[in-house]
Amino acid sequence: MTNFEMVELLRQKADISYEEAKTALELANWDLLDAMLVLEREGKVSGKGGSYSTRDEEVQDEVKEKKHNGGEGLRGTLRWLGKAMAKLIRIGNENSLVVCRKGQELFSLPVTVCVVLLMCSVGTVLLFALAVGLFCGLRYSFRGPNLGKESINSAMNRAADAAETVKEEIRSAGSEKKSQQEKGEDESK
Repeated sequence: MTNFEMVELLRQKADISYEEAKTALELANWDLLDAMLVLEREGKVSGKGGSYSTRDEEVQDEVKEKKHNGGEGLRGTLRWLGKAMAKLIRIGNENSLVVCRKGQELFSLPVTVCVVLLMCSVGTVLLFALAVGLFCGLRYSFRGPNLGKESINSAMNRAADAAETVKEEIRSAGSEKKSQQEKGEDESK
């Protein structure tokens, strides 16, 4: 490894400037571990936690992989996947899709139930029902610590407002056509 590569490696690992890394390596006679200790003594890096190695990145990637899956291969990966699924279900149960009409809450469903319905063959019917509901004056919003955000609910309100606009345009087009037909009938008499 060249001196430049050592400086770059130390700079990246310790999150310091090029000059600081070069100075530390020079003080440590170009030994990476000693340079890290020099930086630690100077208070430029934390001595708590973490580990430093002069080994190739390939070996460090293996260590990360073992940490990621619990070091137990398939069993560790399945354990990690189970924990991730449990967390998603918990979040889904803490957040709800709320259905309102004319400012009154009709009902709310946990997001987990909505996702399960979407994954089943009922999903297409559910999406169709939600779209039809917009044209029937229903408004949807999310409530909960993760999805009850203003940005998400304002997007839901914009969709409901767009449905109302389309509905009004259809009504006005229908009433214009009706008035033209009535006018035509009056003229024919």
